[in-house]
Amino acid sequence: MDTVANERRGRSSEDIMFIEINPAHNREGQTIQTPRQSHRPEPMPAGAYLKFRNDRGVREICIGVKEFKCIGESPPQDHPHIYINMGEADTILCPYCGTGFRFDPRLTPLDTEPPDSLFAYQNAA
Repeated sequence: MDTVANERRGRSSEDIMFIEINPAHNREGQTIQTPRQSHRPEPMPAGAYLKFRNDRGVREICIGVKEFKCIGESPPQDHPHIYINMGEADTILCPYCGTGFRFDPRLTPLDTEPPDSLFAYQNAA
């Protein structure tokens, strides 16, 4: 597909790069290929903060950012999404749920420990 056709459909070239092919079968048993979007998180809107969750109930989550939001557990059990700014500190507790967050400069903004603590939301502002 060319770039102009993709932009008319509301897709950028970057979106197309992350489409995966998922083999499926038609009524005759023939294999067909249907596009399936990857589970990559949507780009963040300007001024938005990464959100972290604690579905495992761990005491501490290591993250690669100092400004973020804690949501507690994943929806629908989430608490109000609390903005947290660590400032000069390397650790902080969420005042709502008590989850500890530790800044680790070796992590990228999308990396966490445990690894499933980043809340990847679709079409959220």
